[in-house]
Amino acid sequence: MKKLTLTWLILFAFCVLGYAGPEPSSGKEMKQVAPPPPAGCFDWSGVYVGGFGGYKRSNVDQHLSLGGDWNFTGGAQGVTEDRGSGDLDNDGGEVGGLVGYNWQFNCWVFGIEASGAYLFARDSSDTGTFFPGDDVSSLHIESSFKTHYLATFGPRFGYAWGRFLPYVTGGLAVGDLDYAQHLRFPDEVSGEGGQTRQTNAGWMVGGGLQYALTDHWSVRAQYEYIDLGNVQFDSDFAFGGGSPAHHEAKLTEHNASFAIIYKF
Repeated sequence: MKKLTLTWLILFAFCVLGYAGPEPSSGKEMKQVAPPPPAGCFDWSGVYVGGFGGYKRSNVDQHLSLGGDWNFTGGAQGVTEDRGSGDLDNDGGEVGGLVGYNWQFNCWVFGIEASGAYLFARDSSDTGTFFPGDDVSSLHIESSFKTHYLATFGPRFGYAWGRFLPYVTGGLAVGDLDYAQHLRFPDEVSGEGGQTRQTNAGWMVGGGLQYALTDHWSVRAQYEYIDLGNVQFDSDFAFGGGSPAHHEAKLTEHNASFAIIYKF
């Protein structure tokens, strides 16, 4: 009798446990989501991509330093250095693309963006033949400077005002600097000079204004000031030597662009 009673108690316990399992999901549970932006404040959060075109102004300051035998040419050294220095400022267009991500807290927007562009700005100059002074033959100096690409990466900070987003930005800038300079003597076979091209990492700072056309499409205008540092090289006469020259150019840029952007 005791065994029969114990058997019924065990069966009863299994039945209770079977019916007392977790409640089946109704599929109507509320999911935990980030609170939406306040009313009147557009939602800029998420991934976005875009394309842009713009205008670029390059400030190129070049400097020529002469040494060695040039030190014994009197005023000719200073005249030649002055003619080989100065600026190669230029302007042109740019076209490129961008990708970024925004986080939003109420109406405050924080983002990270990377962009890359091909540049069409370059310049060259020729002093024409001039006579620097005694002990130095007549010569002319040819100089050229150009950049082919520019990439930027940095944060953005903004405040959503209706469908407008004014913001500031700053960070890393990377570009190539292509610089050439030659001192040519029409009456002689020899000359000095050369060319170098290198990739420089610098910095940028700027700001812009973005406007949401729809929930996904927006347009923006932006300005950036960019400093890519300098590029330099040394040269000497092809025959004889002993008259070294140091060639240097420094680049800063003013970039204004217009972009069309799609937010996912």
